[in-house]
Amino acid sequence: MKRLVLCFLAGTLVLAGCQSPGGSRGGRSGASQNFLKSISWDAEYDVVVIGFGGAGASTAVSAADSGAKVLLLEKAPEGEEGGNTRYALQLVLIPKDKEAGILYFKGLRGLYEDQSDEVIELIVTETMANQDWLIKTMGANPDTITHRLMREYPELPGAEEAVDGIFVEPGFWNSSLWNLLRKNVYDRKDKIDVWYESPAVRLIQDPVTKIIHGVVTENKGKRYNIRAKNGVVLACGGFENNDAMLENYAQLSNAYSKGAKYNTGDGVKMAIDVGADLWHMSTLAGPDVNFVNPETGRAQFYGLQLPAESYRMTGFMGQSAIFIGGDGTRFTNEAGFPRHGHYNYGGTWFSLLVPNNSWCVFDETARLGRPAYFQWSQGMEEEIAKGWIIKANTLAELAAKMNVPAENFAKEVAEYNQFCQNKYDVRFKRAEPFLKPIASSGPYYAFPIRATLTNTQGGARRNIECEVQNVWGESIPHLYSAGEFGSFYCDVYNGGGNLSECLFTGRIAGRNASAVKRDTDQGSILDKTPLDLSSAALSYTTGPNQYLGRAMGIGSELVVRVTYTNGKIEKVEILSHNETPSISDRAIAEIPAAIVKANSTEVDAVTGVTTTSNAIKKAVAEAIAGVR
Repeated sequence: MKRLVLCFLAGTLVLAGCQSPGGSRGGRSGASQNFLKSISWDAEYDVVVIGFGGAGASTAVSAADSGAKVLLLEKAPEGEEGGNTRYALQLVLIPKDKEAGILYFKGLRGLYEDQSDEVIELIVTETMANQDWLIKTMGANPDTITHRLMREYPELPGAEEAVDGIFVEPGFWNSSLWNLLRKNVYDRKDKIDVWYESPAVRLIQDPVTKIIHGVVTENKGKRYNIRAKNGVVLACGGFENNDAMLENYAQLSNAYSKGAKYNTGDGVKMAIDVGADLWHMSTLAGPDVNFVNPETGRAQFYGLQLPAESYRMTGFMGQSAIFIGGDGTRFTNEAGFPRHGHYNYGGTWFSLLVPNNSWCVFDETARLGRPAYFQWSQGMEEEIAKGWIIKANTLAELAAKMNVPAENFAKEVAEYNQFCQNKYDVRFKRAEPFLKPIASSGPYYAFPIRATLTNTQGGARRNIECEVQNVWGESIPHLYSAGEFGSFYCDVYNGGGNLSECLFTGRIAGRNASAVKRDTDQGSILDKTPLDLSSAALSYTTGPNQYLGRAMGIGSELVVRVTYTNGKIEKVEILSHNETPSISDRAIAEIPAAIVKANSTEVDAVTGVTTTSNAIKKAVAEAIAGVR
């Protein structure tokens, strides 16, 4: 009786407010059918996946293998898909022992309460299943899988026994995992359609039942309604390229992405629009500090802070170089390797605080010692010529160019040099092997550094079935999420964890989204020829003694045409590639000529552009393999 009275008082909210959680039972199918008929649909699929990165690819494969016809919507142009997975280390975190893994992940959770023990058990159990899935389902070669320990928080209980990681092929940042995932999507082209340059802009939700029936996508300025009979999966990454969201959720301004530039928080807007709860919005993999390439608008990728004690290599900041903020003073341990942007403040790890006007300052010895980034020129002469690096003869002149107080700057350099002499950094505990003093005379150099993010973790709250939840903890019917959008991680993070999460949440979301739903009509209601925006494969011509070869670079497929006569490589042409401009240019220009000169693909890779160099060599080898 009380419930009836409350519903009456609710007035116009009676239809929605007095139904069972998540929508009505019994009458939901009929109401849903009426809503479905009110929409002009342009295409229909069993499952629609939003975002073609590691999570989206895993989801699409899982749904297709469960019998669903899948549409994969991607905001980026073809060749720029892949989200942050494409740019990641390619390490997949896999705990070695379940109980130790649970203990370790509880330590990573810290004092945060927004991650249950049930979620932690799910993370550990499912990440432990990733290697088997990669081999048996995705076709990873067990003979090429290599293991690497990645105990980012070795002081936590369980770390020694728990943490392991794998590469599906040896090597860092070689896109090997991404290439495998992408290949599996295209191997299932009879079950998976991919639409590029087609961002999802709205979810289509029945206002009464709250069922998500589809997606509005935009392509070339036109909007289309795409029905999803059984599920929509948000696998659209984070918001590291959305300035407003970084300000509102992460208290960051003037911050930049190191990876995917199409992660602009679209999923956050769509989730809010349909009543989803948000969580982990302030959980970041970052920020650390890096130079932002003015030619690409993207943060330079790693290399600045890689001290020997962490990775057995000396990063640039192990030399006579320091970071300076806008007030002319240091603000962190420059040679300490940030744990995905987290630094130790009094025994607790927090995201780094980065002053808006920050600089990397160094002397002539550091300039000649090694480039700040492995992609940069020796002596950084090219970067100086471009104006990326400023030069001055005195500290006062450098301070003026950096727009920092000269007096503070001079005192800070003097204090830092005293720390070097004493072999102890009182301020930031920079390790003694990396306490190298700034020279007493010029020239001096500096380049601007900014807060940079590997990724954000926040998004729609999900349960262990990867069902998106509303603010009352109820599942929004037919809506799921995977990957770093609404990640399970709530505090600090262990490297390889996001890629591992992309795989297992993709498996769960794809399987559950593809399950046939009984609360909606499964019959087709399309009254027109279905829209198909799948990209057609490019075709290339060949003449006499010319052969095509393909290989995966860091930016998707690279295609070459090789002129090969009587055992001689006469010409190598790169017909298509999607490698990063300004970074890959040297490999694109130099490797074909080197192969022709050597009449062999056994040539040295261009320093700093190994993945692109190797892709060219592999493509040439494939082109001539059939005629040798």
